[in-house]
Amino acid sequence: MNIACYLSGPLKGFETYKSMIVGLNTCRLAHSLRENPVIREDWIKDFWDNSTAKKGDTVIKSKVQGTEVSVSEQHIREVLLFGDAADDPTEYSKEKVMEVLVKMSYEGAVPPPTIKKLLHPYWRLLSHIYLVCISGNKSGLDKLTLKQTSAVVSVVE
Repeated sequence: MNIACYLSGPLKGFETYKSMIVGLNTCRLAHSLRENPVIREDWIKDFWDNSTAKKGDTVIKSKVQGTEVSVSEQHIREVLLFGDAADDPTEYSKEKVMEVLVKMSYEGAVPPPTIKKLLHPYWRLLSHIYLVCISGNKSGLDKLTLKQTSAVVSVVE
C-alpha cells in the first residue's frame, strides 16, 4: 500500500521529530513522499506477472493490460524528481558519512558498520525504515554497511 506522508510540523508531543521532518522536506525524496498518485494494484500485479529482465539488463519490459511497458532507472529518476544523474556516486567517503552522522547525534566510531542503536531515536527509525522498506533487508539487523549508511546520509543531507 502506498500512502503519502504529511510532512508538516510535528503534532503536540512529537516535537523531537522536528529535525527529521525538516530533513525529509529538504531531501531528494520529498516529492515521492508527498505525492499521492492513484495506484492500481491490478496494474502492478499485471506488470510483475508479465515482466522480463535478464541479468545485466537496464530495462524491465512488461505488458500492462495488453500495452507494452518498459521501465528503466532513468524513468524512475525522472518520475520521482530525484534531481540526480545515473552516474552520481552511490557511496560517500567515510569522512563525509561521519560528518553527517555527527550532525545526527551518532554516538559510535567511524563506520562501517553504523550501529542503529547508537543513533538518536528518530534517526534510528529512519535507518530502520530504510533497512526494512527500501534496501529489501528484513528486520533483526542492527548494523548498516557504508553503502547503506550513505543512502541514509543522502536522505538526511
